[in-house]
Amino acid sequence: MADDAHALFETAHTLMTTSSGGERLMRAAEAMARAAKAGHPGAANNYGAMLQHGRGVAEDLVAARTYYESAAKAGLAAGQFNIGFMWLNGLGGPRDASMALKWFLLAGEGGDIDACTHLGRMFMVGEGTGQDFAAASTWWEAGARLGDGRCAFNLGVATAGGHGAPPDFVAAHRWFALADRLGNPEAGAELAKLKAVMTEDEKAAAT
Repeated sequence: MADDAHALFETAHTLMTTSSGGERLMRAAEAMARAAKAGHPGAANNYGAMLQHGRGVAEDLVAARTYYESAAKAGLAAGQFNIGFMWLNGLGGPRDASMALKWFLLAGEGGDIDACTHLGRMFMVGEGTGQDFAAASTWWEAGARLGDGRCAFNLGVATAGGHGAPPDFVAAHRWFALADRLGNPEAGAELAKLKAVMTEDEKAAAT
């Protein structure tokens, strides 16, 4: 059964990635659904996304949530993020930030960058949990290490603003510089603003 599920998933994935829409995309959705029902976690996640966005199949947020949950319970980090996102935004069912946090934590531990971004924000503002600046920084640092410019930028903002600790312009400069290298479109402007208020010693230490 596992081999059949994987073969179906490969067929569906090929159809999906080589389709610009129309009948081919509908065939991809059909094959992805079959692979998901045969127990393939990646197919369950992908079919959930197709249902969520109405790609090759009619939009159905309730069903999307069900497929995401199946992928999440199988341990797929992307599925854990997606079901968390549905909980966070009340898509296809009730909204519950604490349930979103639960799934994001699992996804973050599995290396999902989007989960790291959301976890940092949720801990920073205390959504679904108590406010915890240290935890926010830990998750954003994890995301930045994975190459996410949003996480590096957020760390720059938090460090410069003194969230949970005294402001540290040197550390903020380093985070903004990393965000800029990672392609964050706002980081360059923040670097310029920061340099305008840094001492010469701080600028030297930041390089």
